[in-house]
Amino acid sequence: MKKHCCIVALGFFSAIIVAFLSSCEELSLDTYWRNERYVLLAIDAKSQMALSFDLKDGTALGLVGPTVFSIGADAKYIVVKQHPATDQFATSFDHSVTNYFVVERSQSSEFKERQKGVQGPMKKEEFESLSMSLSLPPFTKTFDDLE
Repeated sequence: MKKHCCIVALGFFSAIIVAFLSSCEELSLDTYWRNERYVLLAIDAKSQMALSFDLKDGTALGLVGPTVFSIGADAKYIVVKQHPATDQFATSFDHSVTNYFVVERSQSSEFKERQKGVQGPMKKEEFESLSMSLSLPPFTKTFDDLE
């Protein structure tokens, strides 16, 4: 009886792993926001939250590094607020510094083209001035625990 239960449990566990692996082309488990191929990801911890470009193969390349804590978008731009990470693994970040980024959206499937649209980091005053001249969208999603 014990052997049968272990085989059933092992079979169930294997089915879960297969289901997980078959969905690895999607970045859904670690995705906190998505707009077209722009995704907000945090792989191991929310302090690693970064705006990335989904390569559609289960991977993504970073556009704005950790720690992103607020984001907004419209058809032309994505706006991002970020606290800079204080270590190379982004396990902590500096709450006293807020950087702003503006990403001009692109339909290109090339990362380098998407990367060209990133402006920043900038300070609040520069961002506000740019916001007035470009009619940037408001921030619509904020992670209070990272703010």
